[in-house]
Amino acid sequence: RSFKLSYYNEYKSYLRMAARFTSTIAKGVRFMSTSSEFIRAPVQVFGIEGRYAHALYSAATKQGSLETVEQQLNSLQASIDSVSGLKEYLSLPVCSKDEKKSTISSAFSAASFDPLVTNMVDTMIDNNRVKHLSEVVAAFNTIMAAERGEVPCKVTSAYDLTEGQLSSLKESLSKFLKGNEKLLLDTATDSSLLGGMVVEIGDKRVDMSTATKIKKLKSALSLPL
Repeated sequence: RSFKLSYYNEYKSYLRMAARFTSTIAKGVRFMSTSSEFIRAPVQVFGIEGRYAHALYSAATKQGSLETVEQQLNSLQASIDSVSGLKEYLSLPVCSKDEKKSTISSAFSAASFDPLVTNMVDTMIDNNRVKHLSEVVAAFNTIMAAERGEVPCKVTSAYDLTEGQLSSLKESLSKFLKGNEKLLLDTATDSSLLGGMVVEIGDKRVDMSTATKIKKLKSALSLPL
């Protein structure tokens, strides 16, 4: 009971904090809705990145610009990944916050970015949180995937799967879905697994790799009779 109460209090505190972030991010932006109510996302993402992502989701929902904000965040992430030194520059303490905001503002203005995105990044710079920008983008993508009913699934196998194996795998994984949920399958290979595969779907993880089976067997054999 005490654990549930502690979790509930932490969750309520989290929502209040996210609502304050929403107010800050949306400053100076005219919403389509005048309501100040915090709109909860279809899935909860915790941590610093979750606070900003939830605040942005709430503000963008009111403004009716969820897809635009999602596209611009991913465009921003692509720039961070491709422009050498940009990520380091944003986190560099010797560069003033005003200088960073000026640099970002010029780029956002040229690209006609939504003020919500601009204001969020400015807020992160002011709060010395801009180093978490990539995590915020990932968190927002997680929320948007849930918004569309998409269930991400990563399958890592020792070798590339054949078309037949992929088809059978998709059929099996579809049984975990509910209603109008859609499977987003991402495959990868890792030779260290030796054989088998590791499946991660939603919050579930199933390790069916040969490497793990060998490890468990060795552990069992090492026990005294």
